[in-house]
Amino acid sequence: MTKKLFIFDFDGTLVNTFYDSVIAYNKALEQHGREIYHYDKLEDLEFDDFIENMTRDEGILETYGEIYINSNMEYTKPYPGIMEVLETLDNNPDVELAICSNRIQNLLDMLTERLFSNINFKYVIGYNEGGYFKPNPEMMNQILDHENYSRDEIVYIGDRGTDIKTAKNSNLDLILVTWGQGNSEAYNDSYPLKVIDNPKQLLNL
Repeated sequence: MTKKLFIFDFDGTLVNTFYDSVIAYNKALEQHGREIYHYDKLEDLEFDDFIENMTRDEGILETYGEIYINSNMEYTKPYPGIMEVLETLDNNPDVELAICSNRIQNLLDMLTERLFSNINFKYVIGYNEGGYFKPNPEMMNQILDHENYSRDEIVYIGDRGTDIKTAKNSNLDLILVTWGQGNSEAYNDSYPLKVIDNPKQLLNL
């Protein structure tokens, strides 16, 4: 295995948070007197639009976080096969793991502890008020500035076009996964090192 540092996006890559996130966001919109998303099925919602709208208003974002963290998170769980792959990587003494996510830091910390308490992530980097969201490289630099790995020894794993831009801005190799909220445009982009359909393929890097 030539890669030594695996940096994971969270939502749509490690964990399916989409359903519970939309439910909580609609409740936050209602509390702020805003129009909620109307849809027959959650799959009909354009995920990039959802993320952009959620992160545009700090007040709604804070309310969303409070609602989400106090919900039962019925649908929030790791994707099939993710836990086994993380355990295998974590047991490799030559590999280190990290998370870099646009999710609010306190929510990210809580979810990581709840879902991956047995996995040793060296870094868990999320969004803090006043900072920048990916694809700005600021959050990624909080990891890279403290490591001596060459760029060839680091890989970023994500699921969407935003992750492609993040990898480009940070000069990192990217593995794009198809089980999250990506689309054909992202999967056909020339930048990713690989596009994978099964988490076990990460063990061949």
